[in-house]
Amino acid sequence: MLTARAKRLQRICVGASVAIVLALLAPAAGAAVRAGDVAATRAYLHAYAAESTSEHAELAAIVAATEAKAAAIGGECPSALLYAPRDEAFAELGEEAISTLFFAGLEPESSLLERFAGAIGHLSWSNRRLTKLVRGEAAEEHTAATLALPDLCGDIAAWKASAYATLPQSAERSLNRFAAVESMSIVGAAEEERGTVIRRLLRAYEGPAERARAKRIEHAEEVVGNSIHAASLSARSKLAAALGVSAL
Repeated sequence: MLTARAKRLQRICVGASVAIVLALLAPAAGAAVRAGDVAATRAYLHAYAAESTSEHAELAAIVAATEAKAAAIGGECPSALLYAPRDEAFAELGEEAISTLFFAGLEPESSLLERFAGAIGHLSWSNRRLTKLVRGEAAEEHTAATLALPDLCGDIAAWKASAYATLPQSAERSLNRFAAVESMSIVGAAEEERGTVIRRLLRAYEGPAERARAKRIEHAEEVVGNSIHAASLSARSKLAAALGVSAL
């Protein structure tokens, strides 16, 4: 979420293969690029830069929210998994816990995600695939910003009450919601991350200034993404210990 969020943050195009694709996507020599495509690209990059800057400013709050959620769960049901069997249901609860921490970290920037979604959701290009992808990204941002977090301790208690036979339906619903959000970021038969494809397709409409700006934004997002990933791993480890297990 870094689960979906890692995929959403790491919108970096690297390697020779990307250069080849960009050459194929670039307009043919002498072909006119629509002014509307250029304007939409600039608007997208402007919104992207604003989100990246705000995200960097909220980094401490994102980390704090992730850690606070881990502490809250651990305090509510300490050692709740100590005697639980290490089976498939245990793994699924672990995934629910990890995703819960991830989306808890989004809460401080929910308004930023909504603003970004609103800024890009109406943009359009002559490339219909690009337009569809950007609007899908807007929908994903909105969904991530408004996703309700599960009652993890309640789900663990219900599993224990069943003598560890079955997970409660609430846990299954939560896992399905998390999976649905994560799947929104993956596109195509090659299962590429949507943001990577969008940035690649935008190159056809970028001038030197826009391209340089995009690279600066991508670098800033990579730094933020690495910081959030490290914080997520730390919170995950602390939560596992609080729940009485070595790892989730």
